Amino acid sequence: MAALFYGLGKLTVPAPGTPVALTLPATLNPTSVHAFLVEALATNTGKVYVGLDGLDRVTLDSVLVVLPVPTASSLPTFSVSLTQAANALNLAQLRFDADVASDGVLVSALVA
Repeated sequence: MAALFYGLGKLTVPAPGTPVALTLPATLNPTSVHAFLVEALATNTGKVYVGLDGLDRVTLDSVLVVLPVPTASSLPTFSVSLTQAANALNLAQLRFDADVASDGVLVSALVA
C-alpha cells in the first residue's frame, strides 16, 4: 500500500483560552496516522500551543509544545512519527490554542 499524505489545511483559534480540535476529512481515520506535522502560520503574532484534551495555555497542562512567533527566517514546526508502530497516532486527541485570536497552524499527516 502506498503512503497517503493529507494536507489538513489551516486551523485558527477564534478565541484564546478555548482550545480547538482539527476538522478531519471523512477519508482519514484519525486513529491510524503514522506521522503528522504542525507548522505555525507566517502571520502569527503570538504563541500557539499544541496539546491534548485538557490543554491549558496558562498552566501548560496537557501541552505538548509551544510554537513561538515566526520570524522573517523561521516558521516554527512540531512533528511526531512512530517508526515502530505504523499508523498508531490519533489526530482526534490533538488540541490547539493561541495567545492571539486568529493565530493558528497548518497541519499535515501521513498514513503509511
